[in-house]
Amino acid sequence: MTTRRWPAWMFAAALGWAAPALADTPDGGSGGQGLPAGLLLGGLLSESRVLYPLQVGDWRAVSEQRFPDQRYGVAVRYVDGERWLDLYFYPGGPQAPELLGQVARAERESIGAAARESDRQIRLGELQQIALAGEGETRVQAWRLGLEYPGEQRASAMLLFARNLYLVKARASAPPPATPASLLAEAQAFMEEVAAQVRIASTGECWLPERLEVVDVLPDPAEPQVFASYRDPGKATAAVVTAAGVQVARAEAARAEGLATELAAALYPGCVAPEAIEPDVPPHMREIRIEYRVPAAGDSDRRSPPVGRPRAPLRATG
Repeated sequence: MTTRRWPAWMFAAALGWAAPALADTPDGGSGGQGLPAGLLLGGLLSESRVLYPLQVGDWRAVSEQRFPDQRYGVAVRYVDGERWLDLYFYPGGPQAPELLGQVARAERESIGAAARESDRQIRLGELQQIALAGEGETRVQAWRLGLEYPGEQRASAMLLFARNLYLVKARASAPPPATPASLLAEAQAFMEEVAAQVRIASTGECWLPERLEVVDVLPDPAEPQVFASYRDPGKATAAVVTAAGVQVARAEAARAEGLATELAAALYPGCVAPEAIEPDVPPHMREIRIEYRVPAAGDSDRRSPPVGRPRAPLRATG
């Protein structure tokens, strides 16, 4: 497992995407990427707020759907004439850029499998890693895929990026004269606008200041149960993060909450205090409010976030 260098020498584990690392493990220990065993939905995330634009260029949001399986998140359908584009927001947990490619490859495989299962002809292009122009000077790492269904004379495109503990995915489809290349270009322009405008905030166990303990002796940062730590240059470790939350050395008690807040921002971007979850919603945006339940034993929601073909949203956005 690699580490990242943060201001004031905060060492945080580079956390990997996907809930297998957050799903219950048979022995109650850690699973995947050095993360603590625990629940993503109803645990790390208890509530989320997503703000998305109602209009992106000529694409207009017309409906949205919440899937019964909360791992699938919410889909918003945009239309432009006979063309459609589905925008998905689904919980992914902590993410590392290098693992986004694994998600993209799984999406490509799933799209192909879905076509074969329904006896649809499909031509899959190659995945491409790109950088979207985001808000200000930021660049957003993303993956894109062009494809077509020859028997239906339809071009299709997929584009995926990660944001604040979520995966954001677009699937678009259009009849001729659209081609996979032209539709990919449009989907990329669409997602650059989305990347610049979308706002995602969550709360739950990801808000580490609510799981804070001041202790006399900290665990050794090198121990397996510690997956992030903080120390100032030339000084002893001030705080560590474990499955139980944040432990702060007693000598640092005066700034314990500040340390917990910094660690939460580094490990769980977009996580906020419960009282700060409610956003101001501009007229050109729409809010999705999500409350996650703790899955029952054996519930499929305990598994990792899924990939798969899009299904048309049903509920109108108004």
